[in-house]
Amino acid sequence: MKNEIIKNHFRKISFLPAILAVTLSTNANADVNDTIEKTFSFDSDGKIQLSNVNGDVSISACGCNEVHLIAEITASNQEIRDRITVEIDESSSNLRIKTRYKNNENRKRSWNNGHSQVTYTLSVPNDVQLSDIDLVNGDLKINGVTGKLKADLVNGELHSDGLTSTTSVNMVNGDMDIKFADLSNAERVNLESVNGNITVYLPSDADATLDAETVSGRISNEFGINVVKHKYVGSEMRGAIGGGGVKINLDNVNGRIEVKSH
Repeated sequence: MKNEIIKNHFRKISFLPAILAVTLSTNANADVNDTIEKTFSFDSDGKIQLSNVNGDVSISACGCNEVHLIAEITASNQEIRDRITVEIDESSSNLRIKTRYKNNENRKRSWNNGHSQVTYTLSVPNDVQLSDIDLVNGDLKINGVTGKLKADLVNGELHSDGLTSTTSVNMVNGDMDIKFADLSNAERVNLESVNGNITVYLPSDADATLDAETVSGRISNEFGINVVKHKYVGSEMRGAIGGGGVKINLDNVNGRIEVKSH
């Protein structure tokens, strides 16, 4: 299992060398800033996909039936700005957002002296499904969204508060801090990390079955479940909370796992 976790994560970052060339040293010129702002009706259980390279993403529940989107683009010069496109494909039930960096033969030469980023702020219906959030070089913050979450992050942190549904997160080089309001709509929870800490907050009256394992890092919990420390590397923890129930899998390579009660 441990080797497979490592393979899965590093397959996800095999494309990074070309992408990371986008953010390099800055120059003395003033930044170019643009803002894209849109509001549109959206189903309470609609699906949102978002892919971004270089920039943070913040998603908050608004208790309404619409999406309010703000995309803020920053580039060190106009030439770089002109190569950045924010693609927005929307309907009442699906929203797809993607940051694209135009490729051309002169990109390496002209971007070596520049930088760019796109940050997103979204207000969304409470129960939307964050069906595919894919970030490289950026943090993800989620507040009050109760729908399903699937996220992949490389070089960033995840902070989430209020989840209640099925959750799947894969991270490389960053900490995740996830607080579940309850597990009423969750079929399963799967959290995997390489080079970062996993902290999960569960309700004190939760019913769940925990399966946690580390390659290098300690495991702790506030529910009285026994933790076994391996002789040479890693630890594992398996046990039930309350009456058992939702399966929660936690796997970490080079980082700790903490399960806390709230």
